[in-house]
Amino acid sequence: MIIHVGIDLGTTFSCVSYLDENGLPAMIRNSDFEDITPSVIYFDGNVAYVGKKANDRKLQANAPIYEFVKRYIGAEAANRYVINNYNYGACGLSAIILKKLKIEAFNFFKKKGLLSFDDTKQSLIIPAVITVPAYFGDKQRQETRIAGMAAGFDVTAIINEPTAAALTYGINLNEKKKILVFDLGGGTFDVTILQIGGGEANAIATDGIDQLGGKDFDEIIHGYLFSEFERQTGEELPDDMQWEVQKKALEAKIALSDHTETTIMLSAAGEMAEITLYRDAPVSDAHADDDIYLIDEDEDDFNKFYFKQRCGDLLARCKSKLHGVLDKAGLTWNNIDEIVLAGGSSRMPMIPEMLESVSGQTVRRNITGFNFDTAIAQGAALFGRMRNHVQDINSKSIGIELKRNNEIFVKHLIKKNTPLPVSISEKFKAEENATLRVYEGEDNEEPDFCTLRGKLELSNPQGEVTVGLSIDFNGTIHAQVEANGIKAGLKIKSNETDIDVEELKEKIEQVDLRL
Repeated sequence: MIIHVGIDLGTTFSCVSYLDENGLPAMIRNSDFEDITPSVIYFDGNVAYVGKKANDRKLQANAPIYEFVKRYIGAEAANRYVINNYNYGACGLSAIILKKLKIEAFNFFKKKGLLSFDDTKQSLIIPAVITVPAYFGDKQRQETRIAGMAAGFDVTAIINEPTAAALTYGINLNEKKKILVFDLGGGTFDVTILQIGGGEANAIATDGIDQLGGKDFDEIIHGYLFSEFERQTGEELPDDMQWEVQKKALEAKIALSDHTETTIMLSAAGEMAEITLYRDAPVSDAHADDDIYLIDEDEDDFNKFYFKQRCGDLLARCKSKLHGVLDKAGLTWNNIDEIVLAGGSSRMPMIPEMLESVSGQTVRRNITGFNFDTAIAQGAALFGRMRNHVQDINSKSIGIELKRNNEIFVKHLIKKNTPLPVSISEKFKAEENATLRVYEGEDNEEPDFCTLRGKLELSNPQGEVTVGLSIDFNGTIHAQVEANGIKAGLKIKSNETDIDVEELKEKIEQVDLRL
C-alpha cells in the first residue's frame, strides 16, 4: 500500500485521512482516539500541546492559548504570534498543528507495519494533499504549502475544500450531477458548484468569506451571555471568565442543534444567572423571511434569545454568496441536482432550513458514508488517486497594471472561476524599462483595492511586449514577459512574504510537541 494522506487543516478542527487496503478513505485517529483534533495550541515554555490537551488548559493556563490561526494565514505576521522571542506567524502555528497530525500518522503507519526500520518521526517525509477554502488566494495557498513542508510533509497538492467534499460525496456516484457544496466550517465559509459523476469532479464556480464560520455564531451566544448575566445580576462577568463563557457558548450552540432550548448557569462575584436560549422564535412570532422577527413589548419577551433570528445578518451574508455563485455560473436553482452540506457548522438546523427556503429543494441532513467533520480530509486522500479526473478553478482574477489616458487600471487576463491549469498571453505597448505588476483581485479600476502579488523589472526598449500569465493546478501564478526576443520570468510564491522556509522548518523541528 502506498502511503499518502489527505489533510483538512481547519480553523477549529483538523484531521487526516488515508486510503485503506481497499482504496477507500479512512480516518487516522489521534492519540485521544478521536477522528478530529482541535486546532488549538498551548505553549508551556518550549513544550507545545496541540488539540484536546491544549483545549483543556484554557481555563487554567497562564500562557496564551492560540486558536483560529487559519483566519490569519497569508496576512501580515505583525506580532500576533511571537512565542519565545520568535514570530511564528499564522503559517508557523499552522505548521505546529500539522506536525501533530504528522506524528499521529507516523505512529499509525508504524503500527500497521507500513514503515521501514530506518524511518523515524523526523526523517519520514509523508506525501500529503492539504485542503484550503476555495476563495483562498495565491499567498494563502503558498503559506499553507510552506506550513506543510515545515511540518515534515511532501505537499503534493493544495486543493479546494468543496472539491474535496465533492470527491467524498461522489466516490460511488456514476450518474452525473450538478451539486452545490455549502461548506461552513469553524472559521471560514465558501460555496461551490461542481459537476460530478463518472469518476470526475469539475468545479464551475466558487465564492466565500474568510471571516465567517461557526466562531461567529458562537460569538452571538457569547455576547448575549455576558449581557444577560449583567441584566439579571447587576454585576459584570470578569474578563478572566472569557474562556469559560466561550466554552459554554459552544456547548449551547451544539445543544440547540439537538434541542429547541437549553439553559446555561453562570456564576461569578457571588451571583448566579440562569439563562435560557431558544433555537427559534415561536411560529406565530416569526417573520416569513426568517431574517427578522416580531416580539411582544413585554420586557421579558424582548430579552429572550432566539438563536436563528439573532443570526439573521450571518444568514443574509450566506444567502448573498449563494445567489452570487449561481449568477457567476449562469445557473438557477432548477439546474442544481443536490445541495451537499460540509463543515461542522452546517449541523445547525438553521443552515439546511435557510437553504431549503432559498432553493425550494429538500436538503439531506445525513448522507450515508458522508461525515460533515471528516469528508474534506477523506476527499483530499482520494484526490491523490483521482487527480487526473478533477478540475479545479482559480478563486480570484489575475491581472496586470496598465495605463490608459494617464489613468492606472488593472486588466484581468485570467478571470475568476477559470478552470485550472490555465495559460494566456497578450501583447501590450510598454514604456522603456517598464515594470510588470501582477495583481490578484476583482477591482479593475483601482489597483489599490487589489493585492499586488509580484513585480518584474523588464529592462525593455520602448515598444511592444508579450505578457504571459499562467496558474498551475496548485494555484501558483507564473508570469513571463518577452521583448525583442529576450524573455524574463517570474514565479510568484510566498517567499515574497518574508518567510524564511528553512528557518521556519528548523524552528518547527525544535518544538517539543507532546501528544
